[in-house]
Amino acid sequence: MWKVIRISTLVVAVAVVAVVGDCSWRVHRYDSTLAAVKVGDTEPQVIARLGSPSFREPAGVPYLRYTGSACAAPCAERLWWELPIAPGVEAWSVELTSERKVLRTYHWVSP
Repeated sequence: MWKVIRISTLVVAVAVVAVVGDCSWRVHRYDSTLAAVKVGDTEPQVIARLGSPSFREPAGVPYLRYTGSACAAPCAERLWWELPIAPGVEAWSVELTSERKVLRTYHWVSP
């Protein structure tokens, strides 16, 4: 019986370490990659760096999970990348112009 408990405890501990490590790696990756995104970069360049966005917010329709203000002209669309394990906690966004070029970047953290 004790052997089963110890093995179960070890499996749970390894799973927790794996989840925390994955989240830490993703936060570091998004932070460093977003820092490399510059105003004027194209949408394909951004997606090549960050991967496919979690959500695409069209102008005028705010993504209420993080913001109450919608993407507005000259912003045509806001791309979002979230932590899949903790949506609503932390995200990174890139605003694009109608020419599909970077206007602004943001790192969002819920209080």
